[in-house]
Amino acid sequence: MATRKPVTATPKAPSRGAPSRRKAAPRSLLAGVPVRTIVVVVGLAGLTALAAALLGSRRLRDEYVRPISAATLLPLAAAVGPQADRVWAETRPWRDHVSRLLASINTEDVRDAIADRLSDWVQRFR
Repeated sequence: MATRKPVTATPKAPSRGAPSRRKAAPRSLLAGVPVRTIVVVVGLAGLTALAAALLGSRRLRDEYVRPISAATLLPLAAAVGPQADRVWAETRPWRDHVSRLLASINTEDVRDAIADRLSDWVQRFR
């Protein structure tokens, strides 16, 4: 004959209104993202100031900043410059159309009509 296992009582889940028995661990001051970001920015500014103090501002600029900018910004400007000029020339008709449209809207009659509508709208809320 097979023996039955004794049934154990399952623990009840706490109700929604019941307070939890565990205390929440206090949050660390450095756990917040904005605080960590501020600490990183201040640290980087401090390291930059230390490098400028040790190397000298002229040496730092001549040996590090200018070569990095020459290596990154000049090729980027050379690659983007012709495309930007082409896009600026292609959008000339559109820019002229928009400027004419805005000039036609900016008349005394249109300003008066907008002022009347605005005053009617303000009167509704009084």
